[in-house]
Amino acid sequence: MKKKGYGKALTLLLVTSLVAGTVLTGCGKKKVDYNMGDDENGSGGGGKLASRLDVPDSYEGALEGIDTDATGLTDVKINASKITVPDTDKMSILYYNQNQVDNEYKKRVCENFFDVSAGVYTYSWEKPYKGDLEREIENYEELSKQSTSDDEKSFFDDYISSLKEQLKTATDEREGAGDYSADAFVGSKGENMYMISFNSTETGESGGFSIDYYPSDQLINYRPKEGASSVYCYSSDYYDGEDTANTATVSQDDAIQQGLSFLAGCGISDIIETGCTDLIWEYSDTSYNTLASEKSGYVITYKRSVDGIAPYTPSVYNIDSLNSSDDVWYDTMDETFELQIDDNGIVSAYCYDYFKATGDKKENVDLISWEDAVKALPKAVNTYYAENKTQYSSIEFNNVQLAYYKIKDGDKYEYLPVWVFAQCEKTSDGDSSQSDDGLDISNPLQLIMLNAETGELIDLKSVLNTQSFSYTDSTVVGGDDDTVTLDGSDLDEDGASITDDSAASDDSSDSSDDGSIDINDLDLQVDDTTDAVEE
Repeated sequence: MKKKGYGKALTLLLVTSLVAGTVLTGCGKKKVDYNMGDDENGSGGGGKLASRLDVPDSYEGALEGIDTDATGLTDVKINASKITVPDTDKMSILYYNQNQVDNEYKKRVCENFFDVSAGVYTYSWEKPYKGDLEREIENYEELSKQSTSDDEKSFFDDYISSLKEQLKTATDEREGAGDYSADAFVGSKGENMYMISFNSTETGESGGFSIDYYPSDQLINYRPKEGASSVYCYSSDYYDGEDTANTATVSQDDAIQQGLSFLAGCGISDIIETGCTDLIWEYSDTSYNTLASEKSGYVITYKRSVDGIAPYTPSVYNIDSLNSSDDVWYDTMDETFELQIDDNGIVSAYCYDYFKATGDKKENVDLISWEDAVKALPKAVNTYYAENKTQYSSIEFNNVQLAYYKIKDGDKYEYLPVWVFAQCEKTSDGDSSQSDDGLDISNPLQLIMLNAETGELIDLKSVLNTQSFSYTDSTVVGGDDDTVTLDGSDLDEDGASITDDSAASDDSSDSSDDGSIDINDLDLQVDDTTDAVEE
């Protein structure tokens, strides 16, 4: 399985642009008249922003006035083969509060997904339901019989013993959802059982929820295959096998609409689809040898829509200027809604529903022109890199765009227009993160952002520090003032989101003292919006 890792050793894309030359220094602000007539020669045309801000299609030029002594940089240039500007006449500033995952929120999500007539029940990790444990014991006894080595058999037998120990304190009856004050619920959808787990902002965790095939029912029961003992599903972004046709009967467009309808039913309507890949099902035997892979269904990603535009949400993992001597987990709190959908509907969902619009909005803000943005850039580079050194002596901003970006302002958050100047690596063909000009724009190596209203530097480290905190051992911060503990089993080596039936266990006990791995340690479901840990 291919991993879309960070720090790919690829050559940076060098391009030729329409504009030659040198960059003027200084920082005047040219405000834009949104009432000016159409410019037939403008790059945007029809009164669009690109035309009104005099934005070229592409740009190449070296920055003058870089303070080498202060920054350590000897060469900084823009080399963008395409400059992206929203296809709109205006941009605004929109305001948000942190979302509250209260009981009503949980009820709305659960009753939008589960067959309510069949019952919705709370799930307790401390006191699981007796019937679930008995069914899980049966599953793992069968896996033990199929084991091909003594180590495998010993692993399964030890785990079965731990499940039987839990039977002593298990509950005989499921408890109804009641007022939805619990944080995890189980119920059915058709012939299948699922679990919905919530992250509560009240406990300091990031808001949102996940939907998974019910842990005590292995995913192989959902999609069985002769000779296979387990199956897990993931995005084709991570697949390097044979390229075959998607066998799903549901079309990609219908699956995308199905996801939008589900999220709207959860009260999440201001979103936009930003990516869709094929859903891969990979089958394994008891030794986890791959037996077969099938392509059926879709992995669809939606993001918060700001005036109908998807905001800029880069991963900051690769930005070395964010490194420091302190242990810091940088959490950008980016709202991503990822759904796996096949012919039966939703297989899984990972929804990071952090914010809720206040309804307040600063309409049609005055933006600086392209010329003034370029003039402001050298000062911003000097200011940022004088305090935040990079290991590189030269920077080439090959990804330039005007976009919305979220910052925290006191207790509120705001999406505001920014000019983005980023250096990105060229990515492989077919990668869903690839831009039109072949760049991995989701994982920049260098990043400078300017407030598109004032031309001032948006200090990335300062912005992230308002929602990032120091941690010790496995204590990792969420997006607000409290800390939460993240079990290391939640992360795979590259942060991929994976639904894995080998991890589908109710047991939350620790690993045994003899070094064997608890079955829960195989859980690879991840919040891949959490971006950087300094190691």
